[in-house]
Amino acid sequence: MNLRSAAALFLLGLGLSVTAQANGAKPTVHVGSYRVERDVTPGRNKVVGTLTNTGRAPVHSAKVSFRLYDAKGRVVGRASDEVHDLRPGHTWKFHAHARGNVSRARLLHVEAK
Repeated sequence: MNLRSAAALFLLGLGLSVTAQANGAKPTVHVGSYRVERDVTPGRNKVVGTLTNTGRAPVHSAKVSFRLYDAKGRVVGRASDEVHDLRPGHTWKFHAHARGNVSRARLLHVEAK
């Protein structure tokens, strides 16, 4: 991995704001920092972090999706989690179940409606 890729991954881990168009409204959400939490049981890990509704309208649904990597940087899968009815100013703590030998995750996309 080169320095530019490492810097981009670091910045993604710090947070990302996303605006999505749905029903004429524009929900705005912010993904805070996230990390892989390893379970004592092998293969039962999760990506945990926060997503905040930074807009003025409720978010009817929001979904975070991650690409998962092992210690050698190989892709080992994907993980996602979803929330419904997130009120303005509220924060949701997501737990995207990550099966396998997961060392790190990269945010793929956020959908908000």
